[in-house]
Amino acid sequence: MSSKSISELKPFMSVIIIILTLFSLVFFKMEGRRLGYHMLKQVQDYKTMQDLHRLKVIEYARLTSPDRLRSLAKTKLTLSEAELGQIIQISGESIALKQ
Repeated sequence: MSSKSISELKPFMSVIIIILTLFSLVFFKMEGRRLGYHMLKQVQDYKTMQDLHRLKVIEYARLTSPDRLRSLAKTKLTLSEAELGQIIQISGESIALKQ
């Protein structure tokens, strides 16, 4: 190629470089925005999971509270409260047989 043909191509090459630079800038801005939305979604999901975990911990604490267990033992299992001075005897044979 002669120097004249190279000098004729320089304006086109500079325009192509400018266009590619602008396209890459737009691409990177779009990619940054997409990643930002993805991060926002992940943070929202994390907060939702934290709230769900807190609710499950509260529900577990409510289900295993001593008052609730005591009332279930009285109503469902027909157990009664131990009285002061009451002695509960467990024979060793029944324990040994259950194992």
